[in-house]
Amino acid sequence: MGTRIRAGTVIEAIDGARIPAGFNWYRLLNHKADAPVRLALFDPQSSARWEETVKPIAWAAQQRLLYTRWNHARRADVERLSGGRVGYAHIRGMNDGSYREIFEEIFGRAVDKEAIVLDTRFNGGGNLVEQLTEFLSGRVYSHNVPRGREIGTEPSFRWNKPSIVVMGEGNYSDAHCFPMAYTQLGIGETVGMPVPGTCTSVWWERLQDRDLVFGIPQVGLTDMQGDLMENKQLDPNYRVEPDPSRMSAGEDQQIEKAVEVMLSKLPKR
Repeated sequence: MGTRIRAGTVIEAIDGARIPAGFNWYRLLNHKADAPVRLALFDPQSSARWEETVKPIAWAAQQRLLYTRWNHARRADVERLSGGRVGYAHIRGMNDGSYREIFEEIFGRAVDKEAIVLDTRFNGGGNLVEQLTEFLSGRVYSHNVPRGREIGTEPSFRWNKPSIVVMGEGNYSDAHCFPMAYTQLGIGETVGMPVPGTCTSVWWERLQDRDLVFGIPQVGLTDMQGDLMENKQLDPNYRVEPDPSRMSAGEDQQIEKAVEVMLSKLPKR
């Protein structure tokens, strides 16, 4: 069924409870996820009043929808800014599920792109640095040319074109290890803000009270200079501090810079 609710529609009551000016209506929706809720509505333009029944979603479900919208918007930005030449993939976590997502994205939607922007911002870590660095360091060793026409190259399960990593202050743990390894191995360059030195292996434990979870750092990791990566900040090749006014307008300066750098490394058209 459709809805008559539009921007500017006023919610006057929730499940029969009126909402006076200044009233905190959050409590009227508490613990009502996935349950029918009756809204009393008012349109100031037409002075019409009516009721509709909606089904609220949980906070976690809302977060998933917001993430999907953000991810799609970033991909659209890269597509527009690069004229379709550069692909985009966001690594939301350092785990098997995230790896499958970016593998499908890169060798699906972005397989014909000339370069890729890998976004690691807001990544809370895990254990994927080895797989990612191997995946991004592919070098072509053969061309597939049936009857003289090239249809592909090998390796076919590793990215062998230019890439760039976008990172930020919210990267944690393995999301620090990865851009550090990416930089140390010379795979590509980085854009964004410095990442705090949080690259350690942590064992997570739960006490008898199942609500109490804590991490115990167990394994320190050193870089190619022999320095412990814990507390060793990683600075990007291109530091871009977002302007809040532009962020609120939907502009992503770090993505803009990443595309600019990638285009500068591609053949001119």
